[in-house]
This record gives sequence, structure tokens and C-alpha cells, in this order.
Amino acid sequence: MATKKLVWVLFGILVISAWFLGSVIQVGAETLKLQISAVITKGEVFPLEKIEGSVLVHQVRAGVFILENGELGSVKYAGTTYSAGPGKGGSFSGYAEYIFGDGSTIVGSQQGTFWGDPEGKLFGFQKASGELLTGSGRFKGIKGTLTYDGKILKPVKGETIAPKVYNAYTLKYTLSP
Repeated sequence: MATKKLVWVLFGILVISAWFLGSVIQVGAETLKLQISAVITKGEVFPLEKIEGSVLVHQVRAGVFILENGELGSVKYAGTTYSAGPGKGGSFSGYAEYIFGDGSTIVGSQQGTFWGDPEGKLFGFQKASGELLTGSGRFKGIKGTLTYDGKILKPVKGETIAPKVYNAYTLKYTLSP
């Protein structure tokens, strides 16, 4: 009799466990690939007088992105760049907000380096990585990383800094349930 009761208790625990574990949402890593084009909309250059040719640039960028599936969105960036001088490269860090057509957003931090183009066709190249900090809408609860490689176009006549960039981003993330 005790054995029969034990079997029913174990069966009940198994059923409850299966129901509980089956109702848990599985969270898997996702990847978004974006192509971003952005320009400086506001910037201020601060020459570092003790380091010849070096400057700090505080800047705001705005631009657009397109996902692999054709979805469009916009991006806003604010950050600081250190340049060792024309063709010498430098570093940058800042924050970006990616705004999707449905109103969903992702905010991330990034830091990276840039260097001159040895062939002289572009102003230079850049590479960065960062962290996805927060999201809204379909990206609520987002956590993850971002990486990108990019190109910096040469300034046109009258521009003091290279304002136009084109970057290929990869965002790897999970969403908390």
C-alpha cells in the first residue's frame, strides 16, 4: 500500500515539474546586423595645445540604419573623440540610441579606435565594441554586446572634422522574460 502511495506522489511531482518547466520561456541569444550611416549634427573641437595636432571633439551624430530584413530606423549618438592629428588615429567613446520604426529602442555604450587610410581614399577606418544597456518595446529587458567596423569619409571643403561615417554593426543580445 505504501509503495502504491509513493508511486502516486512521485507521479504527481513529475506532472507538476513538467508543467512548471514547460511553462518557462526559453531565452536564447539573438543577433541583429545593422548598416548605419551617420553625420555630425553638433560638435565642438578643443585643441590640446601641449600635444601638437591633437584635439578632443565632443560630438552629437544622427543617422539612419537598415537591418538585414530591410527594416529601417534611426540612430542618435553622443560622445567624445580624441585625435592625435590628421592621419594619426585616435580613440572615442559614447552612447547611442537605436530607434526602430515601431517605436522600440535600444541604448548602448561603445568605445573604439580609428586610424588613417594608408591608401588615402578615405579619412580612415574605425572599430568599436560595447554593451547594450537598456531597451523598450520589443527590446525591453535587453542585455548584450555590440561590435562594429566602419569607414570615415574625408571632410569636404569647409568641414574641419570628418563628419560622415558608415558602420557595419552586430548586436548580440538576450531578452529577459
